[in-house]
Amino acid sequence: MRLPGVDRGYHFRMRWLRVLYLANGAIYGTFYAFVPVVLTWHGFDAPLVAICGSLGSLAFWLVLPAWGHLGDAVVGTRRALQLAAVPAAVLCLGLALPLPVLPILLLCVAGSATGGAIGALTDAQAVSGLADPQREYGRLRMLGSLGAGVFAILSGVLYDRTGYIVAPVAGALATIAIAFIAVRIPQGHGGRAAAETGSTSVGSREAVPAAGHGRFGSVSDALNGRPRLIAILVGCLGIFIGIMGSGTFITLRLQALGGGPSTIGFANGLGASAEVPGMILASWLIVRYGIRPVLGLCALGLALVFGTWALVTEPLLITATKMATGLFFAGVTVSFVITMATILPQRLISTGQTLYQSVAFGAAAVLSNLAGAFIYKLGGTEVVFWFLAAATAVGGVISILALPAHTRVSRVTVEPSAVELGAGGPVVVEPGAIEPRPVVGS
Repeated sequence: MRLPGVDRGYHFRMRWLRVLYLANGAIYGTFYAFVPVVLTWHGFDAPLVAICGSLGSLAFWLVLPAWGHLGDAVVGTRRALQLAAVPAAVLCLGLALPLPVLPILLLCVAGSATGGAIGALTDAQAVSGLADPQREYGRLRMLGSLGAGVFAILSGVLYDRTGYIVAPVAGALATIAIAFIAVRIPQGHGGRAAAETGSTSVGSREAVPAAGHGRFGSVSDALNGRPRLIAILVGCLGIFIGIMGSGTFITLRLQALGGGPSTIGFANGLGASAEVPGMILASWLIVRYGIRPVLGLCALGLALVFGTWALVTEPLLITATKMATGLFFAGVTVSFVITMATILPQRLISTGQTLYQSVAFGAAAVLSNLAGAFIYKLGGTEVVFWFLAAATAVGGVISILALPAHTRVSRVTVEPSAVELGAGGPVVVEPGAIEPRPVVGS
């Protein structure tokens, strides 16, 4: 669909962004969906798999903000994406080798520190150039889910015949493709000025701090003077403790209940595929009702599903419930990505996405896997899922309280001065923004 006032270069960029998201989905579908069982193939037991995931997530958490600073302040988002993809592919290949436990553990940690940034930098590359992020982001992100679903199902069937040794090779090929795709994406800023000095979302009522990096670079800049953002990240932590822990332990449980590669691939593929309509629905609901009710409903839904996993022992029934988690996960993902895009100024777009993902897929995964390994030893799988359900519910409540009542961005067309644009044409002004933002193609 062509947006009014958008030039051909914008549509060319969108085509390559679609390919980029499909490649992101291929990485998950071929490799990350099978990582827990690949590790069991290397001799890991369930608690050791969780500890390995926790250490990898710790590295991801600590390093991801640096990737955001690299993209925002040093080399640009596109180049940072390439720098993350190439070493990640090499490290991924290492998991195909018959190595002892310690080297495999180190490969997982190093791979998380590099490849973990791909998703966040992809989101930053996308939302920085969308003319209407709240409407367009969901349609882009769903392609990642579509790719993940298709590749997970096909990979499961393939691994039934080849074994899990092929998974790291397929994951490496998908990851290296990211580096080539990133070269093809032209830089662009959609409806936003490249040198914006600051903005806030509707209803946030937060003062806009002046530009300038603190001790921790652009991360300090993003958090300075934004207590609401800190509270949102705390809520995000709780929700994703449930999401990340469930991803590890439900895969292991399916295997313990007799599920082979095709069963695991189908379950993960079904969940990822359900994200496709979830992304479309979430984007529509956010535009119509705002982020807060959508995020709250999805967090509650996830908590209920995780609770049922404490009781269900039939693999087919668990597979069916993965559709619900896909729908709810889509709503949570769109909500937080759009929140970061609206609560922070354009100059911090990469930092915002990497900050969110370092909490969601880093800190949350560290805590969920460490706690899950400990709880698994004490009470078994059922107690693990009760814990994950409770963490998700608490995180949802905190997020609802932290988000402003209205987070939709209102854009008003006005006539700029020569100083503002230098070339004339209409601009859009967001409430609370210091500078007006030029319309694409104006």
